[in-house]
This record gives sequence, structure tokens and C-alpha cells, in this order.
Amino acid sequence: MRGRFTIYEQPELREPLFILGFRGWADAGRISSGCVGYLVRKLGARRFGVIVPDDFYILQNSRPLGWIEEGVIRRIEWPSTELFYYKNSLGGNDLILLLADEPNFKPNEYAEEIVDLAISYKVRRIYVIGGVIAPEASSTWEQQVEAVVGDPGLKAELKKYGIRYVTYGSSRQLAPVGIHSLLVLACQRKGIDVVSLWGRAPPFANIYPKSIHAVLEKLVEMLKIDLDLEDIEKTSRDYERMMEEAARQQELSESRRQPEYFY
Repeated sequence: MRGRFTIYEQPELREPLFILGFRGWADAGRISSGCVGYLVRKLGARRFGVIVPDDFYILQNSRPLGWIEEGVIRRIEWPSTELFYYKNSLGGNDLILLLADEPNFKPNEYAEEIVDLAISYKVRRIYVIGGVIAPEASSTWEQQVEAVVGDPGLKAELKKYGIRYVTYGSSRQLAPVGIHSLLVLACQRKGIDVVSLWGRAPPFANIYPKSIHAVLEKLVEMLKIDLDLEDIEKTSRDYERMMEEAARQQELSESRRQPEYFY
């Protein structure tokens, strides 16, 4: 046990970086969970710990998911926070990855638990991935990745990656925030570098590969890991072609529609 985490294995990690993705409110287009899930699968990261779900999840809000077949319960999945690790065989930083459902109870304590875990593994930097709905996001929209940083001094380093910075809310009208912002604040309090990277997805997209690919490109460059993103890039191109064809078919259907007359 480390805090509320149950640890199955104690990996020896070299100057690890910590990447966090969350299912839930700030996972538009599955950008947050999709990016971290992709890295876990692609890198073959090993699962080594979980957090006790009862401490941070209210099951009336985050109900378990199930599969029932012919009257028999086959599977139940509870809200979870899972830890994975990847040892970089090329000599760079090792990675810790977290894939979780956003907590709906005691989020400040949850953020503190994650940052304390990072400190125990001597994590050099935390990256938190988020996704927001943007009505202007489309196949013709230039993909931009934005960031929130814990230390303004990090902006000089991030400049070379072409990162823009989030502006959200104002001094006159505060805007609602989630676990991503609470994690940035927890890192500030405990002196850990933190970068929160954000992609955008259109309202209609349950999953938006274009932004997942855009965020992964920036993240992989920052992590300095050798990872071929050709498969997610192809998925992005195929998705955009599919959406363009659907739009053409919709336009064609509307052009053929007979006018309605009212007397």
C-alpha cells in the first residue's frame, strides 16, 4: 500500500515521468482516456496498482458497467484508477501511466494521493491530458494543442513545441474546473513540475482521433520516447474521410428533398 493505492509490484524506475488520463467530464472525444490508453497498449505498459474505488467514487453517479447475456451476469466493471509502468529500454526516462474515472467525491484528497505517489517514485514531471468540446473543431480546423502549467517558467521550454495556452473563465466570472486543475494546484503546492495538455473535439464526436493524434504527437516529443504513431494517424485520416463523406451524403439528401407547400 502507498496511501490509498494498492501496489502489486514495486518497479525500479529511472527518473520517471507521470502521464495521467481521465474518463469523465473533461474527456471530450476521448482525448484524455484515448491518449493514455493508446500509450498503455502501444508500449505494453505493465499494470502495477489500483486505488480503492469506494474512497472516491459515488456509485449513484459513476455506476458500475456490466454485461448480461441470456440472463447470466458475465462481467461487472467498477469505476477505477489504474497504474501502469513502462521501462524505457533506450535509456531515457521511464514512465508511470494512470488511467482513471474522474473522482466524484473528495477530489482534493484524490489529487493529493496521486501527487504523493509521484513524490514516492521521484517523478520528475507530471503530464495531465484533457479534452474539451469546441464547436469550431472539424476536419478543416487546424488542430491546436493547448496547455496549463504549474510554473510559468515552463512556458519558455514549451514554446519550441508550438503549444498555445488555455484562457478559461475570468476574474469577473469564474468557470467550473475538474480534477485536472486540482492536480496542477496540488503539484504547485508540493513543488513538482506539471503540464496539463488539452485537445479539442467537435460536439458530435464520441471519439475524435484527429485530436488524440495531435496531443500524442506533442506528448511523445516531450517525453522523448521512440514511438511510431502511424496507426493512430491513419485512423485519424480514415475518420476524417468518413465524416466528409457523411457530410456530402447529407447535403445530397437535402438537395433532393421535395419542398413543402402550406395553403
